[in-house]
Amino acid sequence: MAEKWLEIKKGGNFVEWGTRLGVDPLCARVIRNRGIENIEDAERYLKGGLKSLHDPFLLPDMDRAVEAIREAVRDGIRIRIVGDYDVDGVTSTVILCKCLTAFGASVSYAVPDRVKDGYGINESIVRKASEDGTGLIITCDNGIAAKEQIRLAYELGMKVVVTDHHQVPYTEENGERYEILPECEAVVDPHRDKSIYPFRGICGAMVAFKTMQALCTSCPSEELSEALEECIQFAALGTVCDIMELKDENRILVREGIKRIENTGNTGLKCLIEANSLSGARISTYSLGFVIGPCINSTGRLESASDSVALLLSEDREECFREALRIRELNDQRKTMTVSGVEEAMALIKSENLLEKKILVLFLPHIHESIVGLVAGKIKESFNRPVLVITRTENGLKGSARSIPAYNMFEKLSEVKELFTAFGGHAMAAGFSLKEEDLPELRRRLEENSGLTSDDLVKEVRFDAVIPMSYVSKKLIKDLSMLEPLGTGNPGALFVSRDVRITDISRMGREGKYGRLTAESDGRTYKLTYFGNMDELEEYIRSKNNPQILLNSAQKDAKTAFDICYEIKINEYKGNEYIDYNLKYLR
Repeated sequence: MAEKWLEIKKGGNFVEWGTRLGVDPLCARVIRNRGIENIEDAERYLKGGLKSLHDPFLLPDMDRAVEAIREAVRDGIRIRIVGDYDVDGVTSTVILCKCLTAFGASVSYAVPDRVKDGYGINESIVRKASEDGTGLIITCDNGIAAKEQIRLAYELGMKVVVTDHHQVPYTEENGERYEILPECEAVVDPHRDKSIYPFRGICGAMVAFKTMQALCTSCPSEELSEALEECIQFAALGTVCDIMELKDENRILVREGIKRIENTGNTGLKCLIEANSLSGARISTYSLGFVIGPCINSTGRLESASDSVALLLSEDREECFREALRIRELNDQRKTMTVSGVEEAMALIKSENLLEKKILVLFLPHIHESIVGLVAGKIKESFNRPVLVITRTENGLKGSARSIPAYNMFEKLSEVKELFTAFGGHAMAAGFSLKEEDLPELRRRLEENSGLTSDDLVKEVRFDAVIPMSYVSKKLIKDLSMLEPLGTGNPGALFVSRDVRITDISRMGREGKYGRLTAESDGRTYKLTYFGNMDELEEYIRSKNNPQILLNSAQKDAKTAFDICYEIKINEYKGNEYIDYNLKYLR
C-alpha cells in the first residue's frame, strides 16, 4: 500500500519547554505535536490528575438525570439498567450497577443479545422491564436513537433516563438540521447540538461514570464515593476499547484507571488478568485493547454479554476464575472466526477487482454477524478505504462499517438512511440493518457520492521529526515514556532517519514471521526489528537493487540508501538494557 509521509511541524521553543518540563527538547516537540498549545497545557498533559476532569453538570440534562435517579431511590422504585454487548456497554452497565447499588437503589440490568435483539434497547426489553415491576430505565451506551422504544416505556408507566455518547439522529428541513431526541426525563449525551461540555469525545462508560459522579456531588455518600473510585478502572477500560481519542480528560482517566487495574481489587477483572497470564505484568493500553477487552467482547459476540457483566460484578473467586478461563477460550474461538472472515473478504476483493472502488461494500453472507465489524476493521487497515462488511441473518442483512479520517461514516450513511431498517454510529464506525434487495442501491449510492479523491485513499504516515539515529538515547526514551498512555489521538513518537543502508536481514520468531535488520548510518551500526509482512519487505528491498543482502548475509556493500520510519523503546535481555529501533515504514 502506498504511503504519504508527513512531518508534523508544530512551532514552539522546544528548548524552553524541555527545561520547564524537565525533558529532552525532542520530547517537548513530540508533546507539542500532540496538539498541546502552551506550557500550562503541557504540564496538565503530563501530570494532570482526577481533579482536572470536567464538571459532569456541564453535560446536557445532567441535573434532570440526577433528580430522576434521586427520586427513584427515595421512593423505592426499581431501576433497570439497559446496556450494550460490547466492552463499552458492559463497563457502562457495571459502573451504573455498582454505584447505584452503593447508593441504596434497587437495581437490575439487561444486556441485549446481539443476534436475537440487535443493538440497544428494544420493545422486548422494555416489556420485560415493565413485567418485572421496573419504574425507571437507565440506558447506557445506547438509547439516543430509541425514540419509539422509549415512548413504549412511558405508555407502560415507566420513566427513562438516557446516557449515551453516539451521534444524535437528525432530520433536515429547508437546509436546517433538527435533532430527533427521545422524549424522556433526561438525555445525557455530549453530542447534543446545544451541549457546552468541553470535550465531546467520551465513551458510554465515561458518560455513565460522569452521571454517577454528578449524583455523588449532589448526594455525598461514602459508599457511593468508594464505588465511584472502583469504577475509574471500568471507565478507562471502556474508553480504550471503544477507541476513543486519548486526549483531554480521556487521557487522565485512562492513566489513573491503568494504575488501579494493575492492583485491582475487583475479583472478576483480577481473574481475567490471571487467565490471560498478565499477573504482575505492566498493564498498558495494549493489554486493555488487545487482550482483556477482546475477551469481554467475545461473550457479546458469541454468547451473551451478560456473562461479562456478571463476572465483573461477582465476588466469588473460584467461580470468577473458572468463568475467566472459559471467556478466554471463547475469545480464541472468535480469533479463528475472524481470520477466516478476513481471508474470505480478501478473496472477494481480489476476484471482483474491488480495489477499483473507493468504498468497499463486501457481502459475505455466511460469516457470523458478530465478527463483521472486526473483519471490516482489518480490511480498512489493509487498504485504507471505508469498508462495509455485510452478512445474511434470519432477519435480513446486517452490517458493520469502519472508516478513514477523510470519510465521515455516520454522515454518509445518514444520506441513505431510508435504505436501512436500523442504523447508528459515529464518524469512524457504524452498524446497520437492511433488506437484501436494497444492497445494490446502497453500494451504488455510496460509491457515486463518496466525495473521496485518490489522494484521500493514500495512507498518511505522520512522523514527529527527522533525526540522526545517533541522537537516540535511553534518556530520550525514558522521557518519551511520559507520553503514556498511548493510543488513538495520542500515538507513540515516530521518527525518521534518512540515507540509511540496510546491510543484513534475518528472520526471527515462530516460522520466521518477523525480522531483524542491520542498518548503517553515519558510520555506526544499528539493529532494527520489524513485525510487519517480511515477504513484502524483502521483495521491496530486492526491487530497489539490494539483492545481495538477501542472497548472502556476509555481503556488506549495500548500495541503496533508504529513509526509515521507526519507534524506539528500551528492551531488556538477561539483565542488560538495549535500545530497540522498531521499523514501521521504509522507502
